[in-house]
Amino acid sequence: MEAIKEYVAKIVIYVILTSYVGVIFPNNSYRKYIRLVTGAILVMIVLEPLEIFFE
Repeated sequence: MEAIKEYVAKIVIYVILTSYVGVIFPNNSYRKYIRLVTGAILVMIVLEPLEIFFE
């Protein structure tokens, strides 16, 4: 149960930090790249529990 709490906390903290980064950078040409990178990192965090099955 503790692992699930840590997993959810990790996702929530990442989403909050990502939204702050979105606020810091105004609408410019780099915004789409920032969203691409942050989205890819979020996918890696979400898929992290699957790593257990492949070990």
